Amino acid sequence: MTQIIPNTLYSLFRSSIGGIICIFMLFLSFNANAANHHKVSKKAPLAAHVVIKSNSKRKRVSLNNANKAYQQSDEQQEILAGSNPFRQRNVDELRITEGMHPQISTVQKNTMVTAKREVIANLMKQLGKPYRYGGMSPRTGFDCSGLVNYAYRDHLKSTLPRTANNMFHMSADQAIKVEKQQLHSGDLVFFRTHSRSKGYADHVGVYLGDGEFIQAPRTGKDIQISRLDDDYWQDHYIGARRVLLPSAVR
Repeated sequence: MTQIIPNTLYSLFRSSIGGIICIFMLFLSFNANAANHHKVSKKAPLAAHVVIKSNSKRKRVSLNNANKAYQQSDEQQEILAGSNPFRQRNVDELRITEGMHPQISTVQKNTMVTAKREVIANLMKQLGKPYRYGGMSPRTGFDCSGLVNYAYRDHLKSTLPRTANNMFHMSADQAIKVEKQQLHSGDLVFFRTHSRSKGYADHVGVYLGDGEFIQAPRTGKDIQISRLDDDYWQDHYIGARRVLLPSAVR
């Protein structure tokens, strides 16, 4: 009996030690699997790639560098957002000539200067000739729009409209609007001298420079030079148009 009890206790002790060892081994195995799984999950993003679109080319980068790449892409977009996509050269490189015509050729510039000089000369030759309603000839006299037509007819590719109001409402192909502060010699200046609608022009003259313009005023008056800053003409002035354009001059 005394021998049986120790043997039994010894068996239980061995089985307990074995169980503990098994549990410990299972615990170690579980931790190892968990650690390996964690390592794989960390490596996965390193293997993945994203494609970032830039203005020059498409870049393939890892996710670890994705934030940096996107930041660079955003900076490029900010720079481009303030630029003109249709601009072919810097504004500083543009050569602006009299009349605000951007970068015209030397031939065009010379043609325009010559046309302006001859137009003004033709107008000055008509000083003192009588106003005549419907007139378009130096022999018989001029009305306001007839004088303008006569002065420009040999220098423009297309004929100007016959009336002052139609001249005032010319298309952008024939004329451009000009602010009073930007007037240059050769520009047409328009007036509303009668009680008609606000946008109606019934009188036209040609700006000479230094605040002066030439005109055929009205019946009983001769062709003369007047000043834009006179009270009457200031009150009736409605706008100006420039017809001596690079695309319009012969």
